Amino acid sequence: MIAYQLTFLSALHVDSKGSGAPETAQEFVHSDTLSAALCLAWRDVYGADDGNLFTKPPFLVSSAFPYIRDVLFFPVPVWDAWKGVDIGRRKEVKAVKWLSRSLLEDVLHGECLNIDAVEVLPRGLAMTKAEFHHCGIGPMYQAWRVGERQRVHVDRLGQQAEGGLFFFALQFFAADAGLYFLVEMDSALRPKFHSALEYLGDTGLGADRSSGLGHFHIRNKQDLSLRLPAITEHYLSLSLYNPSLDENLDVLFQDGAYILLNRSGWVHRSTIGRPPIRVLGEGSLFSAKPLGRVVEMLSQDVRQRFQLDLDHAAPRDYRCLSLPCTKPKALEGA
Repeated sequence: MIAYQLTFLSALHVDSKGSGAPETAQEFVHSDTLSAALCLAWRDVYGADDGNLFTKPPFLVSSAFPYIRDVLFFPVPVWDAWKGVDIGRRKEVKAVKWLSRSLLEDVLHGECLNIDAVEVLPRGLAMTKAEFHHCGIGPMYQAWRVGERQRVHVDRLGQQAEGGLFFFALQFFAADAGLYFLVEMDSALRPKFHSALEYLGDTGLGADRSSGLGHFHIRNKQDLSLRLPAITEHYLSLSLYNPSLDENLDVLFQDGAYILLNRSGWVHRSTIGRPPIRVLGEGSLFSAKPLGRVVEMLSQDVRQRFQLDLDHAAPRDYRCLSLPCTKPKALEGA
């Protein structure tokens, strides 16, 4: 498993609603968006494929999560992973959205976290005291800030439309912070993947790439070796996940914990919208290894029925990259 750390050279805007709410932006990039962007970059660099690139991508990626210097953060699990939190500090615990690598490894081994031994930064980033002192940052360090740019709708003649003013959210990362993601693939494909990722950095990720947003370069690449439990009972998801028809749902959800998300948006270089789909979010727990599938959002029957001028099925990658995990104490007896 390889971890790619990305340093953004410009602001980033990623909107899960497909520009339906431009004044808000996600603070990280979901795996379906990242996988689609990488497939498009791969096609641009290496030419047309036989049609399997988007339906069977040669790589499996996690979502892109934040990092600060050499500290990687992971999504907080959907279950209660904290030990004996005083009622006066529950709001502080609830604000935690991200766990550092050391904290995640404790969670994977079924341990409960102690809020007193954790440093919580703005934006819900939690790390151990040792990691905090190693980073050499202050308690109010901002890994990123969100600003706004005023925009205007124009009509076909280039004139301002009535009520056309709106605000567009922009995410600005600190110089030593950014996003990273994990990827699994055949070792023979690593050079091609690296080139496609560099090309994606030049062309941009997210919205308004032609206006200079979403450009990045690769800060670091490393083989990630986590402290994983010897006995595997459950799995923690690091990607969006939609189960395949071959997976046994009774086994998957036997004693798990999960969150459901709606995903929608626009087809690349088109005014056609993708229909919404329900998926399981990052940080979910399953009692068997989740595999997932690539979903054809606009099948041939749908395209013919609605006379859509589209020569592909707008596939989205909901295969799951996961980590083995000991059954959490909070779910024992469930």
